[in-house]
Amino acid sequence: MFTLAAEPILTRLYLPNDIGNLGLFNAFFAVAAVAASLQYDVAIVSAPHQKEAAQLAILAMLLAIPMSVAGGLLLYVLIHFSLVGFGVLPAYAAVLMVPTILFAGLFSVLRYWALRNERFDQVSQALIFQNGGRSVSQLALGVIGSHSFGLLVGEVVGRGAGMSRMLRSTWPVVRDYGFNFRDVSKALRGNRQFPLYSTPSSLLNVLGTSLPLPLLITLYGADAGGYYSLVWRVLAVPVVLIGSSMADAFHSRAALFAREDPKRLLWFFHSTTLGLLAMGIVPALAVFFYGESIFLFVFGVKWRLSGIIAAIVAPWFLTSFVVSPLSRLVFVLHGQRLKLIYDIFILGGNLLVFWFARRLDWPMLHMVTAMSAMNTGSKVVYYFVLRRIASTAVQVPIQL
Repeated sequence: MFTLAAEPILTRLYLPNDIGNLGLFNAFFAVAAVAASLQYDVAIVSAPHQKEAAQLAILAMLLAIPMSVAGGLLLYVLIHFSLVGFGVLPAYAAVLMVPTILFAGLFSVLRYWALRNERFDQVSQALIFQNGGRSVSQLALGVIGSHSFGLLVGEVVGRGAGMSRMLRSTWPVVRDYGFNFRDVSKALRGNRQFPLYSTPSSLLNVLGTSLPLPLLITLYGADAGGYYSLVWRVLAVPVVLIGSSMADAFHSRAALFAREDPKRLLWFFHSTTLGLLAMGIVPALAVFFYGESIFLFVFGVKWRLSGIIAAIVAPWFLTSFVVSPLSRLVFVLHGQRLKLIYDIFILGGNLLVFWFARRLDWPMLHMVTAMSAMNTGSKVVYYFVLRRIASTAVQVPIQL
């Protein structure tokens, strides 16, 4: 909610290209953060024993250090050689990316540990602090005219905030188990499907979601990216806050059902689907029919194009709101192989839209419409993939 409250002020303090730079920074971050711990952090929730969960937590924390440095170096290469639209970012963005990924990797470990122990209150409080810290920092730096620098520094501050309580409750337990090479090796082997299948699958999935922004900037410039980024920031708030909370609860309970009562898993999958759809359908319809008017009123006349884009992508965000929390099922039931195949096709679909847009010289809104249609359809297909994983697991558990 801090993000939504601050956004009308931010759009008056910063220019469209500043918002576009932040969106590009976050697009890269979203992809890099997936690989920060090679998905061993996700395995914490489903680990059969507390000792194995602790070993996975230590391993994931250690992996986040070199992976964050690698992420910063990769972003510098993209900026230096002006690849995939990233040439518009300032070079210091690569330096800021390192602590951003590191903080996100640490938070992810603490988050999944809290989910394992059903401490949802800790996760919710941490997310509130993170969003508050991000918004306050960006507003304060925007007042002094810091442009893109203020937005990017605020993002780093937000990622590093709100973890102290989670760390105090997690670290003493994890530390007591210690770092035993034999136990860690056993945990690595027993959860090898996460780096082998979950990491590339999740990378492809997030890349497919994040790719439209750099592709738009490549074809239409930084201002076009800013208009699109504002839509992403506003519409992603319910997906990130409400959707993430639902995803955490779904993940924890689905793991419990998978261990103790598999027959209830499919029922739980369907009931969660209906609950998410009921929460998201009215706001999505409002944006679909009145998006332009809403953005004009809230953000000002210079953001009218963002309102048009919001109406176009409303179905995409609705399907993401419903399907994203349910996608945690693949981590519980080891459906990573099937999802990997799906993610390859989705990434190919996004690249195909970009190829047509460039080849046929489409206007920006035509490309956005094609992206929305393709990704909305892909989410619907993904839902049925998840349903198949759930129904198959009830009958015969998926083999590794």
